[in-house]
Amino acid sequence: MPSYWDRLAKTYTGIGDADFWLKHRLRLIEGLSGRVLEVCCGGGRLVLEMLRRNIDAYGIDLSPKMVDAAKSKLSQAGFPPERILEADVTNLPYQNGEFDIIISTGAIGLFKAPMQVKAIQEIARVARHEIRLLEPFEKKKGLYGGRILAFMFDGMRPIPADILQELSLDFKVERDVLGGAFSYIRCTNR
Repeated sequence: MPSYWDRLAKTYTGIGDADFWLKHRLRLIEGLSGRVLEVCCGGGRLVLEMLRRNIDAYGIDLSPKMVDAAKSKLSQAGFPPERILEADVTNLPYQNGEFDIIISTGAIGLFKAPMQVKAIQEIARVARHEIRLLEPFEKKKGLYGGRILAFMFDGMRPIPADILQELSLDFKVERDVLGGAFSYIRCTNR
């Protein structure tokens, strides 16, 4: 029987490949330089886009199928597949400050509050300068009832602003995405 993460990946693939979602994800990499990690990188499409733009990009995902798909995409494009690892965003296999920028697109919203804190702590630990999140943020009245995107396998949960404040991250909500169901949030370590 497929794991929870593989079932989620199968559902998420349709969204991840949709042009309307990709265009928002591509906005996250505008003007990037340095060493970048995308957590929960899915099939590796954004990592591949970064590599094509000469950004020193890496990715992790918990789903073995998504990791295999991402490695295959990188190999076919002539990039080293070792840039994608199977790993858990709440326990990243990297040193403190190893990456200049961390990108997360929808991964943290899959967790309940205690795991969101753990994931953001890990992301902040390995991020030297900046974190770019494309995540559900807070809960906006009238936008959704309980779950944000009904077509997601397990729904999405908003990241409360106080989590970012507690972790000593300066954050700014840059823009609403997908009608406000997601926000583009930029954080820096204090």
